[in-house]
Amino acid sequence: MELNLPILHLLENSQNILIAGAGGGFDIYAGLPIYFTLKAMGKRVHLANYSFTPLQLATVLGDPIVEIKDVLVGARGKVKRNFDYYPEGFLAEWFSQQGEDEIIWMIDGSGVPLVQQAYQRLIRKLKIDAIILVDGGVDSLMRGDEAHPGTLLEDTISLAAIEPFDVPVKVLASVGFGTEVEEDVCHYTALENMAALIKAGAFYGSCALTPQMDAFKQYESACRHAWEGENRRKSHISTRIIPAVHGEFGDVHMYENDGHYTSRVFVSPLMGLYWFFDADVVVKQSLLANQIRNEATKNDALLIALNYMSPDRTRKRPRRQIPY
Repeated sequence: MELNLPILHLLENSQNILIAGAGGGFDIYAGLPIYFTLKAMGKRVHLANYSFTPLQLATVLGDPIVEIKDVLVGARGKVKRNFDYYPEGFLAEWFSQQGEDEIIWMIDGSGVPLVQQAYQRLIRKLKIDAIILVDGGVDSLMRGDEAHPGTLLEDTISLAAIEPFDVPVKVLASVGFGTEVEEDVCHYTALENMAALIKAGAFYGSCALTPQMDAFKQYESACRHAWEGENRRKSHISTRIIPAVHGEFGDVHMYENDGHYTSRVFVSPLMGLYWFFDADVVVKQSLLANQIRNEATKNDALLIALNYMSPDRTRKRPRRQIPY
């Protein structure tokens, strides 16, 4: 069984596809089922991530490729020292154990100009003709006028960074609807934003992960490799997506010591659904993107975002409950 991607018509002529984690952390893992599906079809696919790992640390933990110092580094091979959090390095190590020398490109978690520089280098170096940004969750669809938008800043930085490039295909994929409990995301507003994107002609369709899929099995294996070492930090997104795909329901924790102690977890089949959108339309509908485009550092962008999204601002869309 294969992942029934609704964007295959867009990728028909694509030769070099870049799948990138939009919001940092373990977002790149949420893109792995797409990666494995496209690879099985014979496509050349590359992996990158907006990284929360200091790039200087990558040189201590392994033997990375330094493409642009302090901006773009490629994790590869075995992780040489035990560390609790290194998503890109653990993923490169997992590939190495499968006999594949896959580079996981780490984009420094900074503001739009430097992230744009990293993407520009990757596009030129790898001859990229399609970019799929992946968000674990749905806060990448938030505009900035919501009362409960989650952690949309990093996703917005990634979306704004790729917007100017003349790449034939630019897609945003989100998976894990309902997982962002800690971020207090209002899913009513997320659905409202999805509806607006559908009306704008920017929705490409959805598809579902199932436990029988090879792409899902490989994704779960890579996740477990990253999480099950000594004192490893875990993704609160994928640790909910995986049980959901296996048919678990309700207040389910994949690990007893997952570090997420909330009792509000509600694992459901919705978490295993991918939603695909035109990335350029998503960023055009963002109210936050224009506010942060020229901020070189993430901290500067964060200050502007916090001010812009302050609770005192008028025209906030209040939190509402889905009525069924």
